[in-house]
Amino acid sequence: MWRCATARTYWPTPKWSPSPGTRLNWSLEVVELCKKYQQQTVVGIDLAGDETLEGSSLLPGHVQAYEEAVRSSIHRTVHAGEVGLAKVVREAVDVLKTERLGHGYHTLEDEALYNRLRQENMHFEVCPWSSYLTGAWKPETEHAIVRFKNDQANYSLNTDDPLIFKSTLDTDYQMTKWDMGFTEEEFKRLNINAAKSSFLPEDEKTELLDLLYKAYGVPSSAAVGQHP
Repeated sequence: MWRCATARTYWPTPKWSPSPGTRLNWSLEVVELCKKYQQQTVVGIDLAGDETLEGSSLLPGHVQAYEEAVRSSIHRTVHAGEVGLAKVVREAVDVLKTERLGHGYHTLEDEALYNRLRQENMHFEVCPWSSYLTGAWKPETEHAIVRFKNDQANYSLNTDDPLIFKSTLDTDYQMTKWDMGFTEEEFKRLNINAAKSSFLPEDEKTELLDLLYKAYGVPSSAAVGQHP
């Protein structure tokens, strides 16, 4: 499903289908909407769909839309690596030129790719409660967020469809605190990560970071992960 993201909401469009006659130009239409409203709080474009379908993210309409997004300075996110293999993440990064990864858990299957993305300071949008409810993560295994935390990767906590799952961001905070041993210091770090990796204009991003540094009582030079 394509979603053109604004500062507060998304505009949904119908899911694509692999059957003959599919209107792949849906993706191009959405990027045109992004361009039209780029100066009216639209910040980026996102791709989410069934990762298990071979080559689903590389359909011509998707690739063309993301190429146009790059040319038009429209920010880009892609849901990849939640249930799909690490190669889906690689496609999102190398072909679609995503700036942030929705989930990205299966990146860990490819150590070279994971280390590269850490070096490039790729931001992972992690949704542990959603992962549990959808079955993308099995509780008897270690969630990828624990590895991200231990490696001080660039990631944030997110809800992922809170109206569907009837949860709030606090659910994810409580889950990671009580079940995974997250500390207040780690929450500060990941929130600063989220602000640094946001699509805010630079002046607003600086203002937000200053507020966080002041509230958290940390210097503005505080390290977040391995990179500034």
